[in-house]
Amino acid sequence: MTDGGCWAASPHPPLFSTPLKPAEMTRQIIQISDIDTSGRLRELRPDWVAAIAEQVQAGEVLPPIEVAPKPQGGWRLLIGGHRVAGHQQAGRTEIEADVADFSADDEPACRMREIKENLVRAELTVLDRAVALAEWKRIYEAQNPLPKRGRPAAGEKIDNLSNIFAERFSEAAARALGVNERSVQRDVEIASIDATVRRELALHPIANNQAELLALARESAARQRRVAAHLLDVASGIGSVADAVAAIDKTPPPERAPAWEKISNTFSKLKEAQQYAFFDAHADAIKSWLKSKKA
Repeated sequence: MTDGGCWAASPHPPLFSTPLKPAEMTRQIIQISDIDTSGRLRELRPDWVAAIAEQVQAGEVLPPIEVAPKPQGGWRLLIGGHRVAGHQQAGRTEIEADVADFSADDEPACRMREIKENLVRAELTVLDRAVALAEWKRIYEAQNPLPKRGRPAAGEKIDNLSNIFAERFSEAAARALGVNERSVQRDVEIASIDATVRRELALHPIANNQAELLALARESAARQRRVAAHLLDVASGIGSVADAVAAIDKTPPPERAPAWEKISNTFSKLKEAQQYAFFDAHADAIKSWLKSKKA
């Protein structure tokens, strides 16, 4: 990659050209009131905050948070939003922190530190992961711009250039995460959901359902907000995007295949060894079924 961040030198530019882990950190006790926790990629989960508060009150020692110094004074939170909120809920005014050796004004470095930490956490919801990947894509694109080209050939759409770049990012991210490109592309599509809607649904069960999130992402922003309103209205009894869309359009809700049929369709696509593993896992149920047939 050239100094200007273009693609000329290598077909695979570095995925992380900003530091993912600060080279050196100093540990110190800081005032919680001096920590800027705004603009985080993930919404806080009240149950986790409460659990951490209980740990703090019980005297358990938790890992330090990570912060970056702000030039005007104070700190920008990099890692540990739930720990900060938990300490506050427990009535603490101070917290142990590792201080990064880069400034809070270094936006790419700060964001990539947060993104990396998020992506390695097993408890991420599908929506959390999608938002982290989309922010990573934004930083990646800023640091690896498309090479300048002449006028497009006859019949070529300018939009194709953004598609080409999206594919390049998904290839790089897939290599780093050990997943296929389509998985990355789906996550980026999910993150296109209206930001307000994403925040509203962050703690809703839909936040961990990829199919539902993709269906929501394919609606316009205005309709996404209406869908979210239906999903968040407990009295409506609506629990899916399809049902919410049907309510908005005043059409009958779609018929759903029974659960056993979905499992059967998946089972039929398994290899023989995987089917046998399924039989082993459900041997008791199969024996009971066979016994009922003989009765």
